[in-house]
Amino acid sequence: MLVSLWPPRYESFMRRLYLCIFLILTAGPAAAATLACGGTVAPGLAYPDVNGHWSGLEIQLCGKLADMLHETPLFTPILQDSDTPGVTKAPSVLFLPQGDIPAGYAPGPVIFNDNQAIMVPAGSPAHDAADLAGDAICVEPGSPEDFNLADYFAAHKLLLHKFVFQETDEMHDAYVAGRCDAITARRTLLIGLRANEDGARRDDVILPDNLGNNPIRVASPASLPAFTALVASTIKESQNVP
Repeated sequence: MLVSLWPPRYESFMRRLYLCIFLILTAGPAAAATLACGGTVAPGLAYPDVNGHWSGLEIQLCGKLADMLHETPLFTPILQDSDTPGVTKAPSVLFLPQGDIPAGYAPGPVIFNDNQAIMVPAGSPAHDAADLAGDAICVEPGSPEDFNLADYFAAHKLLLHKFVFQETDEMHDAYVAGRCDAITARRTLLIGLRANEDGARRDDVILPDNLGNNPIRVASPASLPAFTALVASTIKESQNVP
């Protein structure tokens, strides 16, 4: 039988001390802080490969900002308005078209100019927008693309027949199903739609017409001016902008 030579209170203290040391030594590393990034999904901006690995300009910029803050980048795709996060008091970054930046976020530099285009199915006789006069064109009503389409056709005195949908996914499905003769959206989205159909639409043609620019900007919480300035300077540095 072992007999302690220490007073009971001292022995109790030492047991607690040893327990604390044991917990510190056996505990895993503390969870690293994360920089939350969200952005539009398109090839070249943020897009997953067949293994689910994301790459593109938005991913690179998110990683660079996280490195500067000694944090881990965490990218979340923003596929529709309901995916856009609310404003937060913590540093976070969004990469969105200028018109989609939510309230509470300060718009920063443009990272990419994404012009609006028109795509037609493989085999379509259309070579440019003029060849689509009177044909059904899928477009999201009330969107910047809707107004640009109307302005472009009016300026060129072309008969416009719009096929409208409230949801972007419904519009894509209608185009894939052949319910409209063409679809208009940001060029990167059309490239993504063409790539997403397991090769079935790889021969679809994006027409040369530019219906309008839609710049994608970086944005950060307006309540964090120092962080917003850091984001802006980092983006400009990466673009070699003075």
